Amino acid sequence: MEFGVSATFAVAMGADPGREGEYLQEIGDVLEESGYSSIWLADRTVYPVDLVDRYPDRWGPGQADPQGQNVIEPLTSMSFVAGSTKTLKLGFSILILPLRHPVLNAKMISTLDVLSGGRVIFGAGIGWMPEEFEGMEAEFHTRGRVTDEHIEMFKTLCGEDGAKYRGSHFQISGKTFFPKPVQKPYPPVWIAGNSKAAMRRSVRLGDGWFPISMRVEEFQEARQTLREVCEEGGRDPDSVTTAMSLSLRMGRSVSSPDGNRQPLSGAMFQISDDVRRYEEAGLDHLVFSVAVPNREIALDSIKRFAEANIR
Repeated sequence: MEFGVSATFAVAMGADPGREGEYLQEIGDVLEESGYSSIWLADRTVYPVDLVDRYPDRWGPGQADPQGQNVIEPLTSMSFVAGSTKTLKLGFSILILPLRHPVLNAKMISTLDVLSGGRVIFGAGIGWMPEEFEGMEAEFHTRGRVTDEHIEMFKTLCGEDGAKYRGSHFQISGKTFFPKPVQKPYPPVWIAGNSKAAMRRSVRLGDGWFPISMRVEEFQEARQTLREVCEEGGRDPDSVTTAMSLSLRMGRSVSSPDGNRQPLSGAMFQISDDVRRYEEAGLDHLVFSVAVPNREIALDSIKRFAEANIR
């Protein structure tokens, strides 16, 4: 199993304003020195000022800190990371495709893949927050089909020049697209989401399935469902990479509403046992964030996790 770290929470909550670049460089150095395989950044454009009131089950007292939504733009930021690292894979968790134009987005992804020597993992999703779509003047209710066409068009652009694509929302033909990505036929596309619809999209259009915050038992059941979806679609289940995004809470055991300890929380021996069980369940990549408001604690947690779990 490979390991990656999402710098999103660390940058939003651990770096002083104006020093995000300094911290990104620092965290990239720590990840490479510690043996991690990837670094990840999330996507958020705007969100409502009354976020906690609208979504009390997600944010607020006892829930996630709404300041964690103050993320820097991921493609721009990852270009900075690419220039200050040598080995880390550059992952997006995730790009909200209906908020982006497919041709320009493909140009940016391909350029990053070229400049980084072929290190991009194209994490993609449909988005979920209606207020963000409103702020971006994007259509919320068609986001699933728009995402499908976005990915299909990306693959077309990465292929032969002059290739044709005609969908309900996007069309192109007779155009030269440059540059072509280093990774062939294109950077791997990982589809985010816990739903069966996300699984189907992963099998139909993606190279990986990337859910969040599943317990080992839930992942085992979901992985079996994924295999069934692959068989229905005539695809080899082993050709779909499985990844998981979790929060690391080292030294602090956190309970779910059902009273069970959340994965990757508590003492190191508990966290290491979680890692072992995920690996035995067939997880290929584990990506975690460190949601603490202190950069020294965040970096120390990343180092300690690596010492205990990365072989």
